[in-house]
Amino acid sequence: MTRDTYRWREEPDIIARFVHDKELPTNTPIVLRPNEVCVVLENGRISGIVTQQLMRANPTTSMLRRVFGGKRQRSYLFAFLGPYTFTMPFVSKSSDHQTLRGEASLRVHATRESVARLIQLPAKGLMEIRTSDISTLLINEAQAYMSKIIQRHSNDELVQDQADENTTIGLCMALRRTVESFGMTIDHSFITWKPSDKVRLEAEREHVTNMSEHASIQAERDQLALDAQLAHHQRHAEHHARSQAVNASTMERAKVEPELARIKAKGAVNEAEWENKRRNLEHETHQSKVKAASKAELFEILRSKELDLRERKQRNDLDVAMQLFDSVQKMKLQRQQQKYDAITKIATNQKSTS
Repeated sequence: MTRDTYRWREEPDIIARFVHDKELPTNTPIVLRPNEVCVVLENGRISGIVTQQLMRANPTTSMLRRVFGGKRQRSYLFAFLGPYTFTMPFVSKSSDHQTLRGEASLRVHATRESVARLIQLPAKGLMEIRTSDISTLLINEAQAYMSKIIQRHSNDELVQDQADENTTIGLCMALRRTVESFGMTIDHSFITWKPSDKVRLEAEREHVTNMSEHASIQAERDQLALDAQLAHHQRHAEHHARSQAVNASTMERAKVEPELARIKAKGAVNEAEWENKRRNLEHETHQSKVKAASKAELFEILRSKELDLRERKQRNDLDVAMQLFDSVQKMKLQRQQQKYDAITKIATNQKSTS
């Protein structure tokens, strides 16, 4: 392949490209890779279709160099036979009033004999044909078919395997004629359903619940981290405060140490005086106690003597009283005896007289 080799397809989504001969230099080498064809038109009519399988020489360069020569007006439709995929979004409401969205995909390919039908698109002004261009041409038919199917069924019915398979087959049948008009054949199709409003709301509700739980867990983690950070700062502050207190205490101690030493020295001088004073005070206190004890003892002796004298006096008074009482009793007995003797004498005299 030389530096001037013409490469018509540089992007994977390009299906075909229509080129006039005036856009190509004479005898330009053109490379056709596997599954690529070139439809040659002379004066608006198809004169031949070239593929890599028809090469006669260099396996990387076709024989288009000979074909492209001459003075006739030629045009070239380069095409890729596929397979390629067309995607068509759709939206409609189901029988249970759920908005259903999805995307229908068609897997198609073209053949060497039928690919020339793509010439109708350049005739309408589309010189470069991409998969998105074909999808745009098919999207209205796909939307009409899917709307008709979706409106007949509910959301739960459409998600079933059998209903989905029938819908896919019906989509292929509905689009087959249009796809074949472009020279292509449908290999298979599939439908990708997006969540309905109901399912999406449930998913969003579950997502909100999960987010709430996640936020709660995250808040707990943040609180634990904050508590740990606060505890760390508190310990650091306490350590810093203790350090400052120790430093301040050291500085204050250093300031007052001379004064403390002076006071201590003065205290050592006065300690003997205080000891002597203490001893004298203790001696005086002892003497006072001794004097008080002597006075108390003397007072007790005097008190005991006074009590003894009182007892003696009381005993003497009692003895005198007893003596007086005995004398009184004795005199009383004497008078009673005299009175008795007198009465007895009178009685005796009366008996003797009678």
